[in-house]
Amino acid sequence: MRLFSTITALGVVLASGIAMTPASSADVGVFGRVYLGANYASSNGTWVEVCDMERDGNGVYGQFETNTGTSRVNDGNGSAGGCGNATFGRVNRFRVCEDLSGRPDPCSSWARP
Repeated sequence: MRLFSTITALGVVLASGIAMTPASSADVGVFGRVYLGANYASSNGTWVEVCDMERDGNGVYGQFETNTGTSRVNDGNGSAGGCGNATFGRVNRFRVCEDLSGRPDPCSSWARP
């Protein structure tokens, strides 16, 4: 009975649009995200994040092209909890790369926030 009540309440909320409709698009941070395997980089245009999600011993970094050049952001703790992040004035495009010591680093394609 409790499950039925929970499902019914959820249905009412979803049908009313209360939980689904933001006040305006300016209230929602829209992120672009690219993957290389399970690793990823994301950006909303100013804030960026790089996450190493693989326990393979390889580091992960993001390259972020801004109006002033290209910056690198690392996920400094490997695949442990937490990701690397930074804030820029404007990110134009970005990608995620895996640091393969002594070999060329594979990277995702470039993406836009």
